[in-house]
Amino acid sequence: MRSAKVLVINLGALGTEITKNLVLSGVGSLSLIDSHIVGTQDLESQFFVSKDEVGTKRLDAAASRIQDMNPRVELNFDKDDFRTKPSSYFQQYNLIVATDLHSADIVKLNAISRRFSVPLFVAGLNGLSGYIFVDLIQFDATDEKLKSSMATPLKRLSQNREVIEVIEHFNEEQSKTFERIVTRNIYSPFEKMLKEGSLKGKLTRRQLKRLTNAVPLTLALFDYDDETSSLNAQDLREKATEKCVQLGLPVENLQQKYIEQFAEQAGLEFAPVAAVIGGAVAQDVINILGKKQSPLNNFIVLDAITLDMHIFEL
Repeated sequence: MRSAKVLVINLGALGTEITKNLVLSGVGSLSLIDSHIVGTQDLESQFFVSKDEVGTKRLDAAASRIQDMNPRVELNFDKDDFRTKPSSYFQQYNLIVATDLHSADIVKLNAISRRFSVPLFVAGLNGLSGYIFVDLIQFDATDEKLKSSMATPLKRLSQNREVIEVIEHFNEEQSKTFERIVTRNIYSPFEKMLKEGSLKGKLTRRQLKRLTNAVPLTLALFDYDDETSSLNAQDLREKATEKCVQLGLPVENLQQKYIEQFAEQAGLEFAPVAAVIGGAVAQDVINILGKKQSPLNNFIVLDAITLDMHIFEL
């Protein structure tokens, strides 16, 4: 944690929550890049800016408040548009967290992060829903548990997760034997997830019945890129239907109320949803930097109406 260099892209509601959690956790170096101006919508969804700072750069308004939370963290602020940076700019970081991006920008950033083997988190909000995409490329996580009567076998846990090593060690102080389990996680890039991601054969009938409409609708919104202002419920239904077919989900489960909600709330920031998604991202980043516990793999959707938070390997 103390030696890590982390980049956070955009300081909206999500970026604010993630930044707060990482700074308070004591990450070694945190760089923030954001070219946006403080608007009235920022006053409703985050706590680093005030109404007197509307019209100023978000980073100028937030910098001193962020630093005050933990003076021991090295902070760097960049008011350029991240899209103007050369690919080599991103190579210097141990991990990148990007928020509030359109799908085309995510695809480009993910290609860069993979080129330099830099772990990437992407998160966004759609009103009462939010998502997290994770691409660690390949990550070996270490967990420790008390050994039971049956030793943990080396085996494949899922399509993208496999136990590759189990080491026993005896704790003299507790007089117990523990297992140190190494699990290898393989990740898919964002573009492949959008085009080929599927849940066919991965869910039980009960899970399919309970699955929130927020999953296909979130993926459908990526097809709009930066044109969500012009979307309508009928067009969104057609795109969500296509995603249901791709994912292997029952099309008849799509509900009109969800479609209309997503059409109205695409890209909107609600502070409570930002707090949940931002907290989940920051906690996983902390786990990864400490190489503890198996990380999220690889797509997460929160439905704040049903309070469901689904994790999928797509």
